[in-house]
Amino acid sequence: MALNSQSRIELIDSLRGFALLGIFLVNISFFTTSLQTISYGVDLWSGWYNELVLLLRGIVIDGKFVLIFSFLFGFGMVLMRESAQAKGRSFNRIYTRRLTALLLIGLLHGIFIWYGDILTHYALMGFLLMLFQRCKPRTLLIWSLSLLLIVPILVTGASLLSDSASQAFDPVSQADVRQIGVYYQERDAAIYGAGTMTQIIIQRVNDYIGSIFNMLLFYPQILGMFLMGAYFCKRRILHDVQENRKGIIQLLIIGGGIGLVLQLVLSLVKGLPFWGEAAALFVGAPLLALAYIGVFALLYQSNLWKKGLHWFSYPGKMAFTNYLLQSVLCGLIFYSYGLGWYGTIEPVWQMVIVVVIFALQAVFSRVWLKLFPIGPLEYVWRLFTYWGSPLNQGRRGQTQPLHEAK
Repeated sequence: MALNSQSRIELIDSLRGFALLGIFLVNISFFTTSLQTISYGVDLWSGWYNELVLLLRGIVIDGKFVLIFSFLFGFGMVLMRESAQAKGRSFNRIYTRRLTALLLIGLLHGIFIWYGDILTHYALMGFLLMLFQRCKPRTLLIWSLSLLLIVPILVTGASLLSDSASQAFDPVSQADVRQIGVYYQERDAAIYGAGTMTQIIIQRVNDYIGSIFNMLLFYPQILGMFLMGAYFCKRRILHDVQENRKGIIQLLIIGGGIGLVLQLVLSLVKGLPFWGEAAALFVGAPLLALAYIGVFALLYQSNLWKKGLHWFSYPGKMAFTNYLLQSVLCGLIFYSYGLGWYGTIEPVWQMVIVVVIFALQAVFSRVWLKLFPIGPLEYVWRLFTYWGSPLNQGRRGQTQPLHEAK
């Protein structure tokens, strides 16, 4: 039996809130650690508990939840197109305005709040996503798999064909790498943790530019997950979880198993060649992300599990507001214009901070949605999208949040 509209919305909203928590668990490190230090893979913290937290996060969380968000972005595009067609509106005009507003907000976020903004990248890839709006499910699946595999295939091929190419990926010793990472951490701590607002903005802009270039390698993966979400939506896989239960379980067992093994190899095996790391990262993470989606959807069919998982729907309905609010709060915690705790909080306590803030956001979102139909930034975003009263585009607190997966 198919889920009714309200249950379906709750599942997607809850899944979005779940993804928001996972992303926050990763993002907080970028608020208190130099981008260059992270890029070099330098661990700054000692202690078995910190090492365990970072190990588990690397296996289970890093790089997976942003892909769930990407999946939901493509899923939401299909739903929004179907809604526009049903109402006789031009989807292309609506979605173009929507992406343009997202791009502008992302630029402001990246320059003035936090350099690790993802909205800019989603907006840019969203314009490419529009090219696939009329594709059949099979076509979407083929393109999705091709994009998800293109980076590991190219990296593996280049590495195997050229010994000099693989050597070029490891030009310095581990001792030198650590020294470089520590230098950048100390430099950024002096700026973000104790510098003036002008110094912070200048460094943030530099890091924002660097972050954009770093993300270019992941663009095929992001677009690939967009298309996977669109495929799931057009095939109505999450519209009727019970009907598609067998396929979801197969995806969970096979995809999740392979993905977990690849992530264990990436995290535990030392001295992997660059092509091996690329294969584990670009294949393992999407498989685990899809497995998480499957597990969440199956658990949501149980009334017992649904009572707990439903709490994710409140921050999920206000994901745009809560995502940006997380950046503001972390800035106040770690940067000099706030508490200035940059580089001083151990990873284990970073996770505690995330859980506390997210729990408060869940309560805040629930209270807000009892008073208002949608979140404050969701209102602004939809104002740009529809050029009119956003509250006329859907029922109170129900339909539209489903279309606002980011």
